[in-house]
Amino acid sequence: MTVDFAELNRRAVPGLEALTELLVGGAADHAPASEDSRPFQVGWGMVAALHRQAAAVVVLHSQGLGHEAAPNRRLMIEYVAHLQWLVRDGEDAVDSMNKAHQYKQGGLRKAADDGGYQYDAEAADAVRDAVIPGNPANTYNNTSNLLGGLGGGLLQSWLAETQLSHATLVAAGAFYRETGEHLELLLTPAYGIEGDPMEASPYVAFFFMFFGMIAFNELMVGAPWTDALKAIGDTAGLAGAV
Repeated sequence: MTVDFAELNRRAVPGLEALTELLVGGAADHAPASEDSRPFQVGWGMVAALHRQAAAVVVLHSQGLGHEAAPNRRLMIEYVAHLQWLVRDGEDAVDSMNKAHQYKQGGLRKAADDGGYQYDAEAADAVRDAVIPGNPANTYNNTSNLLGGLGGGLLQSWLAETQLSHATLVAAGAFYRETGEHLELLLTPAYGIEGDPMEASPYVAFFFMFFGMIAFNELMVGAPWTDALKAIGDTAGLAGAV
């Protein structure tokens, strides 16, 4: 089966524009009460960052740099997963994210101390000394555990993008080809398969933006985007996703 990347991308552009219109349409008007707003606030930060990553993927693709957008696509998967986690575990997910932040800041502080770098010790102390309740959701601070637990192909997609997001043999191998005794060195990547999967980058950006916004919709009072997301999904070939 041959995938028509051009057709997918034709659907992606208006889809992303429609999603952007929703984002700028007053999500704050549907925030929960302040005592229940932590998942919403963190979720907004995630979905806003997700939107910028989608824009970055599209811009890189337009410049012939779809291969180089792998870290952006990988990060989009992580944002979608965290949004889905917030929907599922709410306050427990936020506490777990805070626990991870505390741990990582501890590592950063040690590295700064070892290297003789200066920082705001008072702020670092506040992070270190914060009392954050533990809960079973802490296991999902491990990205593989989170993605595998959520399912839906997130782990597989993330692992595939990871191969191109770091200095791996897979990433390096895209820039040379050996045929018998002939070695060809490339300045643009080739994958040894029919077609260029990176041509689908704009649709991938739309796809993950769409599912991230489905999750954030659930964090707002009354899920106000439901009808609009359904219409966007139906037009883009994702009928039944909402």
